[in-house]
Amino acid sequence: MISCLVWLGYRNQQQLERSPQSGGPRVAKRLAPRVELYDQKSQLVKFERYLGRTKMVVVFFDGETGADADPWLTQLRNHHDQVKAAGVQVIGIGLATPYANREAEKRSQDFPFPLLSDIGKDTPAPAHTQWGRFDPSDGTFQTGVFLVDRSGMVETQAGKFKPVSDPQTVVTALCAGRWPE
Repeated sequence: MISCLVWLGYRNQQQLERSPQSGGPRVAKRLAPRVELYDQKSQLVKFERYLGRTKMVVVFFDGETGADADPWLTQLRNHHDQVKAAGVQVIGIGLATPYANREAEKRSQDFPFPLLSDIGKDTPAPAHTQWGRFDPSDGTFQTGVFLVDRSGMVETQAGKFKPVSDPQTVVTALCAGRWPE
């Protein structure tokens, strides 16, 4: 079963690379990484449960300041009904512990989507590393917003996952109930 899914993903990637996009330049994409992290309720969330089922917006937030201080997460939370009606799943990922994410909810209001703690057992910050949000040369972690299409594909540049260049435009579209162009 797993080898079949891997083969299908590989085939889809090859077809995407071979077929020209209509109406604009070809955009390179690849399958989103699969991670397993704990949410603010200390429940294990397998990222792959969303892949291939729904569109997603993945927000890497600064865990030190908290999810409640992130402008993209708070806008998406405040307009969650519109985002959900557009068929989009929001996922926040930060270096905060599940406890810290619960505290962020207490300071503002509940987040109706998972806030995942990127604290790995064997590898520190596995999601940040896989998504290219960790710079090993200086040990810094970066924030960013990524769009994952319904087939589980994420835009790439030079072989690395590419965050959206204008998060405000993307979040505004999502809050209006539209998938960004």
